Order: sequence, then C-alpha cells, then structure tokens
Amino acid sequence: MSNLDKFDHLVVLMLENHSLDSLLGYLYEDERPAHFIGDFGPEPAFDGVDGVDGKALANPGPDGRDVPVAKAPFATPRDMCNPCPDPGEELSPHVSTQLYGEDRRPEAHDPPAPMSGFVRDYLTALADQLPTGEPVTEAQYRVIMNCFTPDALPVLSGLARAYAVSDRWFSSVPSQTFCNRSFFHSGQSHGFVTNADYVKWRANDAPTVFDRLTAQGVSWRVYYDESNVFSLTRALHRTLHDPSLDENFRPFSAFRADCEAGQLPAYTFIEPRLLADHNDMHPPSAFDPLVASSILAGEALINDVYEAVRANPDGWRKTLLVVTFDEHGGCYDHVPPPAAARPIVPPPYPLEGGFDFSRFGVRVPAVFISPYIEAGTVVRSGGAVPFDHTTVIRTLADKHGLSPLGARDAAAPSLEPLLTLAEPRTDAVSFTPRTYVRTPLPHAASLVLTDFQREVCGALSSAMGAEVPDVVREVGHAVSHLEAALKARLARL
Repeated sequence: MSNLDKFDHLVVLMLENHSLDSLLGYLYEDERPAHFIGDFGPEPAFDGVDGVDGKALANPGPDGRDVPVAKAPFATPRDMCNPCPDPGEELSPHVSTQLYGEDRRPEAHDPPAPMSGFVRDYLTALADQLPTGEPVTEAQYRVIMNCFTPDALPVLSGLARAYAVSDRWFSSVPSQTFCNRSFFHSGQSHGFVTNADYVKWRANDAPTVFDRLTAQGVSWRVYYDESNVFSLTRALHRTLHDPSLDENFRPFSAFRADCEAGQLPAYTFIEPRLLADHNDMHPPSAFDPLVASSILAGEALINDVYEAVRANPDGWRKTLLVVTFDEHGGCYDHVPPPAAARPIVPPPYPLEGGFDFSRFGVRVPAVFISPYIEAGTVVRSGGAVPFDHTTVIRTLADKHGLSPLGARDAAAPSLEPLLTLAEPRTDAVSFTPRTYVRTPLPHAASLVLTDFQREVCGALSSAMGAEVPDVVREVGHAVSHLEAALKARLARL
C-alpha cells in the first residue's frame, strides 16, 4: 500500500510572513528529534539556530560588530507582534539585500547566499517608519535577529514535536505573498515577483491544481474568513473566477461543521483572516501599540483547525494536515535558498524585474499532522530537490493521477515518504494556546490599512470586477467596499 493511500483528505493552512528560524529555530534546542526521514547525512540533526561549526549565527550591524541570533522575548502582547515594524519583503531591494548584503538579482549559478544582510535591510525598514530625524536604536534593529522559543508558540511547536516538521521547506519565490500563493496552486506566478499593481493578477490565467482536480472529478474546497468577503486564492487565479465554482468557496465558519459531518473534500485549503483583527501572523507595518498583529492570533487559528480536524475520529484517521507559511517576510533565516527548476522555459509572459525563478525563496515552517506520523519526526526530501510549495501540487498529482502544471511541480518531491506508521496512532495530543484577546471590532475597523492589506483589498476587489477608490484608508472601509463589490458581482450573475 502506498503511503498516499493512508489519507483521503489533504488539508492545508497557509499563514503569513515568517521564516523557519524566526518561529521554530529553537524547536530542538534541548532535545534530539526521534526520527529522521530523507537526506540528512551520517549525523542527522534538526537545522535550527544552534550555530554552524560551533560559531554563533549572526549578521553584521551598522557599526561592523556582529548582531547574533537571540531568543525573542515573548511575555507581553507587544512582544508577540515582533518583528515590528514589518520587514521588507520585495525581491528588490529587500530580499536580495537580506540574502547577499546587497541588492542583486539571484541567479541559478550563484554560490550559496551568505544570508548576511537581514540587519542591514531592517535598518532601512526602521528608518522608513520612524519620524524624520529620529535615530534607529540598537534594541530596535536587533529584533530582526530574534527567534522565538517553543514556550512562545505552544501550538505550532507542540504540533511540530508531536508529529513532524521539515527543516528544508522553501518558499517558491524569494519575494512576496501573491507570488508564493500563486506558486502554491499553479507552480508559477505569471512572471510576477511583487504583489502590486494588484490589477495585473487578473492576467494570471495559467491552469491550477484545482482545475486538474475538477477535470478528474476529485473534490476540493477553499475556506476563507467571512470578514475577507472573497477568497484571495480565487482572486489570484483567473480560472477560478468562474461563477460555476462558487460552491467550492466556503466561509471558515463552515469548516468545523464539515469536519464533524465527515464532509471534507479530497483537498482543502484554508485562508486566515487578512483584514479586521487579522490572524495570519503577518507582522505589523508601524510602531503602533494598538495594531492587532499578534502571532498568538495565528496560534489560536492553528489550534482551531487542528481540533476541528480531530472532531470526527473517522475523518481524523484519514486526514493529513499541513501548516505552512507563504514566505519569510524578511525574518531572519540562516539557510541559503538553493537553485530551482524554472517553471516554464521559455516563459510565455514577461519576467518582472528580470527574475527567471531559478532560485527558491527562503525557508519557511512546514508542520505535518497525521496519526500515521511518528512523534518527533523531522523530514526532508530524499533527493537533490527540496520541498517547496509545489510539493503540495506534486502530492495531489501522485495521489490522484494528475498531469504536471510545469517544470517546478514536476521536479518537486511529494509527501509520500512521510506517513511511515503501518497503523494510525491512538494517542490524543492536545494543546493550550496562550491567551489572546481579540481587538474589539470598532477599533480593529478603525485601523489604517497596512500596505499588504491594501494590496489584498485591491486584488479581491479587482477579481469581483470593482476598483478600489483612493478614499479607502481604514480596515472597516475596506470591508464595506468589498461587501458592496460582492453584492454587485452577485447581482450581475
């Protein structure tokens, strides 16, 4: 029996903008993983932030002295909004500077990036946010080298230890959210490496794994938070705009009921709340103590999804749950992104910024939960190509007999080796998220949109056939605008 036969339902929750080191770098500081799957060499170990060859991981600071990796404080609500403000995440100048210490375009033939420019680039982000003339302090720029300990994230860390984690799962593009979320389901991003200008995403008409599943009669569904009004996944892929697919997109409030009723489809993708009191873990964009950007909100969401999947014992035994992140969002990681297969050669679209997609993005957390997974597992691919977002496409393709979407997903390894147990575990593993108090809706609605939220609002609005007026500045206004756009869309159908 193939390991892929051990699950009927693949469920993926994708969160926002954190590297592996930033959230799980200290995961196995005090103990050794119990099991290793894949290519680890003769002395397998989890590749966290314990250092390389006995030397502490660090980046040069503005005075030339090393700024070492450190344990992030996590006692206060403000601590759990760090890094604050939001680091830069565009390929140029931000990610390229983070990787190489200078703004240069990554190429397939490059030697491994030194991962030496995170402090340098974060100084730029800080200077952009501070009042004119106010100096950046050492305490402020050191934040980018801080990594959370398991005590800070009991759910994500607990699941990683109780089931499996990969220390070699890379984002697909060394840049922003929309590009990586596009790669996750279509193995390409229409040549785009930035979110903006959001209207351009209406041109992203390449086939998706959803189209392949539909053609094979395989069920799928996307759950999105009601306050988002419309699915971001749908907005990014023109083939999903078809009104005949409306039933495949459901509010997240229906997810638990569908789990309890045993009505999950073969593939489920879950989007977090992106606007009012967002729980996507995206860092805040400003020095504002009232900005709701707590990682703890995402912890609560992860636990809600996990408990919903476990609510039906029969469904739980036949479900593989994956929790991952779209991109590193400028947060520190020490592992250089390797070379990658270009999705389509020659590309049928212009390459934004000249980037040819021949390198992966930075590592992100990827946690795998199933009763067929041994506790304390760390997994890598068994070959030269590491896991990236297109691994999900490859896993679905291998399980359901789908043809590749492009060279990237054709080369990707699948998750088939992960489910090693012959019989499902019967232990009940549960977690207690740390206390998170949601921002009252009136205040959450009054907050100024972050740059990312403005891009999300624009993409959702554009997909529904509306434009975003310049007067939309606050979260509440954005939600109201999206609700009006959805009403107009439904009236046209």
